[in-house]
Amino acid sequence: MKKIMSAILGVMLLSVIVTNVKAQEPGTALNEAYHTLQMAPGMPEMMGANNKFNLIAAKFSNDWAANYYAAYAKAYIATKEKEAKRKDQLLDEADKYVDKVNAIKPSSDESMVLTAYVAFARFLVDPANRWKKYLTIMNDNLEKAKKANPDNPRIYYLEGVPVFNKPKLFGGGKNKAKPYFEKASALFAKQDTSTVQKPSWGEKENAEYLAKCRD
Repeated sequence: MKKIMSAILGVMLLSVIVTNVKAQEPGTALNEAYHTLQMAPGMPEMMGANNKFNLIAAKFSNDWAANYYAAYAKAYIATKEKEAKRKDQLLDEADKYVDKVNAIKPSSDESMVLTAYVAFARFLVDPANRWKKYLTIMNDNLEKAKKANPDNPRIYYLEGVPVFNKPKLFGGGKNKAKPYFEKASALFAKQDTSTVQKPSWGEKENAEYLAKCRD
């Protein structure tokens, strides 16, 4: 009986989400979905936000931001998911949206950063066996993004994370990573956060890494 009731409630909730999305412009709908994702206390709530992003991307299929956040949400959730198979399933879905993002705005630094982020999430599923392929994709896209817009803070945040986690013997560690996070922090402070359609994610995570580097 509990399973049946949960299924019914899930269908009812999805119906409400669909109705709300149909009545909104992409900016408003994205802002609500992004807030839900950021405030989500656990996986069920994160997947609820993911469903919202899917619906927004379905309605506004040619909107860059709608596809961007549909991909971002899946990569973000994949980094929180514990099961490797489920991580890859989420990232398979993310890749489809990344392709659309790059088709709509191929020269955007944020498109390149998103591509790098999804590749990094894929690397994290199995670092020992995936570092060469996915870190190469990540670094190549970050370099391209840097040429397009060297003031994008997400570039340096993402560059710093692998360095932080790399053993000191191989040129990593918190002292080596600290300059990346410091640079990102200064740029995060200057970024435009007036609209969700201009990505601003990563500031909280960068601050956490910077704090670890200062310990």
